[in-house]
Amino acid sequence: MGGVSIAVAVALTSIGAQARPARAKVVVGGTSTPPPRAARKAQPVPAGCPRLRALCCSGDEACVRPGPARALLLSLGALAGAGAAGILFGLGDRLTNADAATLLVGGGALAGAGALLGIVAGRALPDSSALPERVRRETIGVDIRGSGTSVADERKPPMMSLRAAPTWWFADGRSRLRWLLEIGGWAGTAQDTDPRPQAAPSRAGATTRPVTLEQRRLAMGMAFDLAVALPYPVLRRSARLGRVELRWRPEFQYRREWLDLHGVSRIVERTMLLPLSVGLRWHVSPRQRFTFYVGPRFDVVSFARPDGRGIARGRPNVAPLYGEAWYDIDFAFTEHPRRDHRPRRAMVVGMLSLGYVHSRFDGRGFNFGPVIGFLGPVHMEWTTRIRPVGSRTAFQAAVGAVVGNGLAVTGTLGVSLPDLHSKGRR
Repeated sequence: MGGVSIAVAVALTSIGAQARPARAKVVVGGTSTPPPRAARKAQPVPAGCPRLRALCCSGDEACVRPGPARALLLSLGALAGAGAAGILFGLGDRLTNADAATLLVGGGALAGAGALLGIVAGRALPDSSALPERVRRETIGVDIRGSGTSVADERKPPMMSLRAAPTWWFADGRSRLRWLLEIGGWAGTAQDTDPRPQAAPSRAGATTRPVTLEQRRLAMGMAFDLAVALPYPVLRRSARLGRVELRWRPEFQYRREWLDLHGVSRIVERTMLLPLSVGLRWHVSPRQRFTFYVGPRFDVVSFARPDGRGIARGRPNVAPLYGEAWYDIDFAFTEHPRRDHRPRRAMVVGMLSLGYVHSRFDGRGFNFGPVIGFLGPVHMEWTTRIRPVGSRTAFQAAVGAVVGNGLAVTGTLGVSLPDLHSKGRR
């Protein structure tokens, strides 16, 4: 029995030694010492990006904590929106439309709404690593924006535009320059009527109001969007709060309108110049981004006299501040393999965008209480990108809505061609 007991003890000891790997030791001067504490605590980074407190993805230099980042964005949005709203409602009509408080109201509300929407998306679909391909502006596309009206006997045709956005990437692989071009106009003639009863036709059986104004519009726009990625983290205390990109987007928008008022024709031209629009993009999480632009605005209004051919050119006038705020959320539909283990034919991704544009250049705006004529429209859009396996061309389709002086439905179809790259791009 004693021999059997000794054999069993030896076997258990050998099994325990195999189950527990030997602890590495460093021999210094003939004396064995344990490894440093930092070496004992070091653990390999897990592959992919599971739902952890901090998302540290293999191959990604940024470790992000989406929860604190979205909480910080929500706090900043609430602080900006509440403070600016208090100023607006407190001072009332004594504010001019150039006051930056109105921009803080829209931008702060968008930041707060986007952060809340991001929290819901982060809970429903656990935060994960950045997509290998996400939705961007299409290289060539066609955009249509409905401009319906609820006024009887009036007509507002939709706006149709051809858009282009070629992109040039610099050598660092994270900075790029995008050229934005858009040209289009109303697909028809807009008609305004006179709603006064005394102006209604007196003939029997007439059911339509008299047309007082007919209008046609040509729209063009061009911009250069430069994005420069800052090193991560910018400050030591800002680690794990997400990467940041600086933006500069000089832009101009041009509108030419032909007006026919009671048989008298007139041409009006409006130009919006934005030479110093700067912005910032904050990657709140690998799949969520908050972007805003702000800058001075200059308007030029030119017009021709009734039935005149020459146009009197106006001078640039300082206009209200221009601003934009966007919150984007990425969605992956083909991230996981199929259940039948067959190879996928295409990569499909989507993006939900919520935006606010602080401009009433095209007449659309959002009126709230006593704040009338100050706030710009609110945008909501869903975009789907489909790239066949092995193809260098992707197809995009988007549908959205613009809230401002009613509801306008938007739709976009386009293709994304390969970008231009610098020779030394990594």
